[in-house]
Amino acid sequence: MKEFRVLLPNEPGQLAHVGEALSRRGVNILTVAAIGAANPAVALVADKEDMARGVLEELGLGFEEVELLTLNVPNRPGELSTFAKKLGDAKINIESIYLLEASGEEAKVALTVNDAARAREVLGI
Repeated sequence: MKEFRVLLPNEPGQLAHVGEALSRRGVNILTVAAIGAANPAVALVADKEDMARGVLEELGLGFEEVELLTLNVPNRPGELSTFAKKLGDAKINIESIYLLEASGEEAKVALTVNDAARAREVLGI
């Protein structure tokens, strides 16, 4: 999976513009997160990565693609710190993290890191 980090102008309607363009091409956004007021960056994960890439290029938006790791963890207190500590101890930096889904006893977390190959090794994924 890929995370698209899209730089958007800090103006009303920009996210709607991207969402509409993706929708017209049949691209479904699986998850989205954004932070920042001065230079907003939107992280999105789409079901059709090639189509999403093409749409973002057509819109002329600055973006980067980053490998997205997914991890299934028990849905209980302390699990975030458990895997974050493993990565930290291995000197792997978490660059983004968000919840993809949670139900019952399991949660699916998505994250990007500065060394995906090493993170997969450390986390056993």
